[in-house]
Amino acid sequence: MAKNFIWGPDGVLPRIEEHTKRKLDVLKNYLDIYFDTVVRNPAQDRLNITLVDGFSGGGAYADGAETRAGSPLVLLNAVEEAATRLNAGRAKPLEINARLIFVDDEPEHVAALRRELRGRGYAADDPRITIFEGTFVEHLPTIMQQITATQRKGRSIFFLDQFGYSDVPMSSIQTIFKSLDRAEVVLNFAIDSLLNYMQDASADLPLYRQFGIDARFVADWKRRKDESMGRALTQRALMAHIHTYSGAKFFTPFMLWSRTDNRWMMLAHLSQHQAARDKMLGVHWQEQNSFIHVGSGGLFNLGYDARLIESCDSLLNFTENDRTTLNKELVNALPSEVHRIMNGAPLEVSRLLSEVGNRTAGTNDDIFHVLSELAQARELEVLSAKGKPKRAGTRISVKDQLILPSQPTLFFPAKW
Repeated sequence: MAKNFIWGPDGVLPRIEEHTKRKLDVLKNYLDIYFDTVVRNPAQDRLNITLVDGFSGGGAYADGAETRAGSPLVLLNAVEEAATRLNAGRAKPLEINARLIFVDDEPEHVAALRRELRGRGYAADDPRITIFEGTFVEHLPTIMQQITATQRKGRSIFFLDQFGYSDVPMSSIQTIFKSLDRAEVVLNFAIDSLLNYMQDASADLPLYRQFGIDARFVADWKRRKDESMGRALTQRALMAHIHTYSGAKFFTPFMLWSRTDNRWMMLAHLSQHQAARDKMLGVHWQEQNSFIHVGSGGLFNLGYDARLIESCDSLLNFTENDRTTLNKELVNALPSEVHRIMNGAPLEVSRLLSEVGNRTAGTNDDIFHVLSELAQARELEVLSAKGKPKRAGTRISVKDQLILPSQPTLFFPAKW
């Protein structure tokens, strides 16, 4: 947990900060959607999952005169609320078999967390809860062993809310994704702190090289002319490197401003499945004006993009106006992208989503909406999973296929 949050033996809770509230809101909302999504089958009677909080802190904060749940309690509450919610009206009871693992390297934080859990009725020997004192990296091998020993697919969520950028090496995230097919990681990264401390010598240090930082990257950072946009461009490039070195197929990074620390932080969701990425993106649209994406919302590539220098206001705050702009951008960009990926053969919608999943701020529903508009305009045709034509305007499904129209329009060159 952040080192500016101190849980001491006196029982006084640290004051929660606004950016921490926003991160915890995202975690809570995502967990609600997650459980509702993975337990859709009414015949399913058991869900095995491990929730790991790698920087747990003492479990709670002071929020004015109120007590605010920290990440360990957010995780526990989400499991219990999901069990109640999903069992309502179910003929076959559902058991959420959740193992919760909390890690912190401060002995006083661990003691405070134990006190908080006892005060809320959790027994010291609760078989669902494991508390490790030490660093996340130190205990990761044991955590991985426990997950792989009991869960075939390794369904798990790692919440890694580190204070800076050095406590979660890329090798640890690679370890997670190499071994666990159904793992997801929610990573906090102090992206401004890394940039602010970067020097010429940084390119030769393993700490920086693991993020793809080399001499050219450092030189580009030092040559920036416009501080605000130069920082934004460098942040994008760093995000691209983090994605590359993480081992995750899908990477959803968004920026969060900390007023108290006067810095930008990246809150990123990493997974191997496009559907998981889509659900987290939907949470960001719910949290309007709390998070920012730099650049076009339509189709983009992370990394240095000089075009943003000419449009310094290219910030997407997930408002309804942004969604309208996003729709227009996708209408213009998707036809040629469909055309490229299709390469003359039918294109499954699921493959399109996988191809563009990391390159848009639009959710699957946003893309389905645009595809439906294009089908009604005869820019493409939609076939069902069985290969039968679907009426234009019918809801698009991930199992559908896209084909070129019999009479191509301006969106598709005549040679096709």
